[in-house]
Amino acid sequence: MFVKAELANIRGVDLASFDVIYICPHRSELGTLIFRRRHTPPRRALFIELPLCPSHGLVEFIRDELDPRQLQDDWLP
Repeated sequence: MFVKAELANIRGVDLASFDVIYICPHRSELGTLIFRRRHTPPRRALFIELPLCPSHGLVEFIRDELDPRQLQDDWLP
């Protein structure tokens, strides 16, 4: 299962529903892996499309939105 969402629509997304998360430049199908659940095949993927001019610190913002209590260790540097 692959889901693509715009940055504005990630609030309320359940992180447990995905094995991998990618961020993609505006209108691109290629992405950068930012989250991967260990010991799980990447069957459920979320692709987050960034705005045309992304701001500095956007990856940290995404982490805070999807994992506000920072309970997951699977975020990639």
